[in-house]
Amino acid sequence: MNLAITPDQAASVWYQKALQYELFVGRASNPNDIKNSGINHPEILAYKGRILGNRSSVAEYADWTEFLLRDFGPRKHCLSLGSGLGRVEQYLMRIGFTERFEAIELCANENELLRFDSEKVNVLKGDLNFTELAENSYDFILCHGVLHHLINLEYILDQINRALKADGILMIYEYIGETRWQFTDERMNFVRSRFPHLKMRVPRPWEVRGFESVRSGDLMELLTNQFGAGVERSVSYGGVFFPLVICAPGRSDNDIRAAVEADAIVSANGAVPPCYHMGIYRKSERPATIARKWSDSELRDRVTPKSPIVDRAIWSLRQSAFGGVLRTAKRAILP
Repeated sequence: MNLAITPDQAASVWYQKALQYELFVGRASNPNDIKNSGINHPEILAYKGRILGNRSSVAEYADWTEFLLRDFGPRKHCLSLGSGLGRVEQYLMRIGFTERFEAIELCANENELLRFDSEKVNVLKGDLNFTELAENSYDFILCHGVLHHLINLEYILDQINRALKADGILMIYEYIGETRWQFTDERMNFVRSRFPHLKMRVPRPWEVRGFESVRSGDLMELLTNQFGAGVERSVSYGGVFFPLVICAPGRSDNDIRAAVEADAIVSANGAVPPCYHMGIYRKSERPATIARKWSDSELRDRVTPKSPIVDRAIWSLRQSAFGGVLRTAKRAILP
């Protein structure tokens, strides 16, 4: 098999530790937390609506899906990989893009907030690093914020291509910036020069946990290698506002607005590499990109970078029952 890491390596303590973090996040996922996150600031959503869907206003997920029904729908056999809470899938069914979805989700059982209509969505639990997809089975496959959490990218992209029907399409909506959010000096120098009044700090490697952005820096090249001949739509952006959201906790609404304005300029002229990509791709005749095998030590260092003992203690507390009580209390207090 064309794998960067093997099933035997996935049984290692390092992989399992990162996997447990992903399951922990899945259990703790809350729609209000997602809605209120910095990356979903109204200014950012409106910006995405303009550049992804040519819309002046945004409702639900129309900022990056409104054209699907008009240009590519409706579709009958649809698959969602890494469906999370199922919000996008339910929206696409509601607008008539499809009547039902199949979904493969790591947290299908653990996520207590996952509420799919069982008659319309068939949810299977699976680790997409090793999941085999049925060949020539789907008119539409959705990857929404999942590929940048995977190590075996070459494998899953080949599986997706094989699983598409001859006229099938793949929709990608993914973070494609620096792996583990380790933003380059060039990117950060640009952002700091525009916001000299803000204190910024790039996350330390051990602060970006689980499989978050574990190979995001490789993703765009691999997408191009596999599907580049069949691009229907491609928009890349986010090279300014995303690092601002991640690295500047003291940002204001005015800062977000200014970041969006700068983002539009650099996304057009290529002055700063993008952090996000939305693309529509057709089934490809290209062969799979051959994966480079990871050593055990590389797996360990890339998924569980060594962290200070204080950081490990704090994280253990967050994962404990007491941490769950604190999260519940916080949600009850905050709007």
